[in-house]
Amino acid sequence: MSEPDEALKRDLRDDLRHRLRPMPARDAGDTSRSTAPLELLYDLTYVIAFAGAAEQLAHHLVAGAPLPAIGAYLFAIFAVTWAWLNFTWLTSAYGNDDALFRVATIAQMAGVVVLTFGLPAGFSAVEEGHSPLNTLVIVGYLVMRVPLVLLWLRAAREDAGNRRICVAYGCTIAAAQACWILVAVLPMPFPATVLLLVVLALAEMAAPVLLERRLGNAPWNAGHLAERFGLLTLITLGEVIAATTVTVGTLVQENGWSVAAVMIIAAGLAIASALWWAYFQIPSRAILIRWPRRVFAWRYANFPLFGAIAAVGAGLRVAAAAVQEEKLSLFQVALCLAVPVAVALVTIFVTWSVLMHAYDLTHVPLFLASLSPVAAAVVVGAVLGRDEPLDLTHGHGLTGLVLVVSLIALGTVVEVVGHEVVGFRHTLRAVGGDQPEVQPDGA
Repeated sequence: MSEPDEALKRDLRDDLRHRLRPMPARDAGDTSRSTAPLELLYDLTYVIAFAGAAEQLAHHLVAGAPLPAIGAYLFAIFAVTWAWLNFTWLTSAYGNDDALFRVATIAQMAGVVVLTFGLPAGFSAVEEGHSPLNTLVIVGYLVMRVPLVLLWLRAAREDAGNRRICVAYGCTIAAAQACWILVAVLPMPFPATVLLLVVLALAEMAAPVLLERRLGNAPWNAGHLAERFGLLTLITLGEVIAATTVTVGTLVQENGWSVAAVMIIAAGLAIASALWWAYFQIPSRAILIRWPRRVFAWRYANFPLFGAIAAVGAGLRVAAAAVQEEKLSLFQVALCLAVPVAVALVTIFVTWSVLMHAYDLTHVPLFLASLSPVAAAVVVGAVLGRDEPLDLTHGHGLTGLVLVVSLIALGTVVEVVGHEVVGFRHTLRAVGGDQPEVQPDGA
């Protein structure tokens, strides 16, 4: 057998036989590194959790409990997104796709599903003034994080050069999980529980920065991380389209096709497509490969985006419910859709600024032009229907709904067109002044 055939057999043996094998540090400077199929499968379970949180948000907004719904949603989105980011950080540094790694990943996926089943009870508990940490949420989060801790400790055993940072990550995640459990089981007033959850969340977010500054970087791959964030963004946008289609389908089955149904599905497609276009105008992979130290600030700037995108789906669900049930006002519909779209646009702008290290004012006019139609939609909702339920058969109900969803969709389109015509030049100017970094050891 020729040498190329032997090489092919070795490659196939590694790809097809997932026995236990070493778990060394991955090559942090490998610019060809791409997302593995296991990581994509893992992401799908998280999108289901985002969809479950968005569905509960819409349900409780329609029921007339906006503040508890928003609070419970923020908690759920943080918990899910942070667990995803923790695992992504590990896989970027140590993913070896052997049998043990696959089993640990599938176990974490099971935890996401369990947590998702606990979301309805968590939302209802917050509405009643109780902690969102019910048994299913805690068990689900525990199942998500214990395998992650074990994988970090396995990496510490097999990578002597990065042992301290791997042990630190494993111990920190274990300690944080113990704190989550304590907050859940200790009897405390609701305000104290909320305060402790916020403090714990902030501490978890600060820990990786402090650990890597003190102990050195884990061998994550900046280009791989950029791709992982981009793919989760893409899948979450797909969930918005799927949720919008299902919601409008239910509306059409009960009431038939109408202008309102057409506008809602068109707005969902337009907003999702424009946010996709706008997000991928950020050259994350190319810039992070060249300047990998920017990855920490970049990942935290990205952090709100997944929740904002999922909440767009919730806003579209609310719009459909308002048409069907005539409980909410046009102003409420406008707020439910405009706020997450505005947060998504702000997040994209901030992520671009953090990534490019460009904070001057030349990009601000385009940013404001994108937000102006979104703000105008809220004004239209307040003027045409602030208090009375949305009624498409009388007054300005149908006209107002068409204007609101059209203006919000227009804001996302303005961002795309503006960047294609003008904004890309600012990206090129921002790149011109910086020198590339030397890839640090283990980073």
